[in-house]
Amino acid sequence: MMGNSGTPGERLQPTQPWRVLMDYAEPRPNHALPPATATPGTGPPIPPIMPAHDTTSSRPPESPAAGLHPPLTTPAPIAHVTPFRTLLVVGVVFFSGLLILRTLAVEPFGVPTGSMAPVLIGHHRSGPCPRCGYVVRVGRPTRGNAADHFAHVACPNCDYRFSLAEARDIAGDRLLVDKNVYSLRSPRRWEMVVFRCPDTDPEEYGKPYVKRVVGLPGETITIAEGDVYADDQLVRKTFPEIRELMVPVFDMTCAPHGGSWASRWLVTEEDPRLPADLPSDRLRPVIHQKALILDAAESPQTMVGLTYRHWHLDERREQPITVWTPYDGAPRYLGQYPAAHDFIVTCDVEVTAAAAYGEASWACRLLDGADAVSVEITVGERSTGQAHLLWAGHGGLCSRRGVSLEVGRTYRFEFAFVDRRAIVAVDGQPWLSADLPGVRNRKDVSRPLQLGARGCRVAVHRLQLWRDTHYTSDYGLHGTRQPARLGPQEYFVLGDNSGNSQDSRKWPSPGVPEGDFIGKPFLIHQPLRMSHYRLGGRERELQTLDWSRLRWLH
Repeated sequence: MMGNSGTPGERLQPTQPWRVLMDYAEPRPNHALPPATATPGTGPPIPPIMPAHDTTSSRPPESPAAGLHPPLTTPAPIAHVTPFRTLLVVGVVFFSGLLILRTLAVEPFGVPTGSMAPVLIGHHRSGPCPRCGYVVRVGRPTRGNAADHFAHVACPNCDYRFSLAEARDIAGDRLLVDKNVYSLRSPRRWEMVVFRCPDTDPEEYGKPYVKRVVGLPGETITIAEGDVYADDQLVRKTFPEIRELMVPVFDMTCAPHGGSWASRWLVTEEDPRLPADLPSDRLRPVIHQKALILDAAESPQTMVGLTYRHWHLDERREQPITVWTPYDGAPRYLGQYPAAHDFIVTCDVEVTAAAAYGEASWACRLLDGADAVSVEITVGERSTGQAHLLWAGHGGLCSRRGVSLEVGRTYRFEFAFVDRRAIVAVDGQPWLSADLPGVRNRKDVSRPLQLGARGCRVAVHRLQLWRDTHYTSDYGLHGTRQPARLGPQEYFVLGDNSGNSQDSRKWPSPGVPEGDFIGKPFLIHQPLRMSHYRLGGRERELQTLDWSRLRWLH
């Protein structure tokens, strides 16, 4: 739910424009008589004879020279424009323009709750994890005891339990909403919208809400295993849409204090010249300064592989990845949340060396509980290089020639297996993409990611593992227990934080009429964070702008 920046029904009156008055000098009237006109051929003009005393005026008589030269006048002084006055004028003009812009085109809204977390954050508290330093944001509960809620939170990165009871409350995000976009076009799938709530509850009816459009007019919507189906067809996202909906699972850059992430990586090394069962003490260290090192540069036959396993550091067990959202607080028990299946990996890949002869390649594989999709990219000359997208057990999906990873360069690598669609992007440019058929009843996943290097040495920096937004099917009625059929001008909307969202699944009617749409959010313009300052020898906390989260919305 969103809170408008003003009271419902309140009208903001535009302020009266300030009038800027500038002083200027006016010439004084010249009371001197005009000089006598010269008559051609008679010599110079003769000045007029003035009487000794002007009986018609109380002014003293002027000198004869006054008729030849007008008297000098002193201009009135021009008022000095002070910097304060200039600043005041600029401020008035700015706020007047802002008021006009808000009335006609753009309006700011506040986000009080977390139904769209983690993309949009409501009123919350935040703090770094004491073990790994990952910043954890937990929303303020709408019901229940807030003290107990913040006393037990969990880090999504390392599972460490700690308390935010002493942390201060932080206001929710603020959005800028384009109010004219839907007068030019209709809403599109996967974009966020602001609309008037259609719920029949008198406390909620008509309030501005923000959700995401997943169903279009005339479609029949169903939700299964976190995915959305329209008319029994799996709905897929584009790569920009996937980027906006990613939820963090693991961040390699936030390592536990006094240790490393070694327990979350399984190392394999294959070389036909060595025994098949290589002793564990023969394996080289794979983590160096928060980077993964895959060293297989000795020969083109050597292949080094790494497998990520979701390992609980405290309970020392491997566990499946679930759709738990840390914004909602710590999970109460194991198995409370459904399993996640759609994953994304992002990292910087630096090729530092390659074998003197033979072929070299870099590979990455993602698993969703039903299938595994791999990308393999040649290391070496671009002219002879190529990239392959492979479906395990089914062969190749697609290929691209004339691309490679060159030695001595670092590449931004992104690989997604979401909505049964595999997409590979390098340096922000999509390289490969292929769709797999939809499946049901996928298995739990605890090892979703594998990396490999053959005939080269690769350093992987800033590795992050993400999951896709998962829309739960055990909540509400429409689209979950029964299909939701939309009218000709109705849209099906869901919150990204699906387990904590009032949306089309639960309202009496699943469709939101297009006429109730207010606009489209396009900018998070005021995300806040708590900052510490030392003033007067005392430590102080203030809410300041969080520049890392200031961004445009898709």
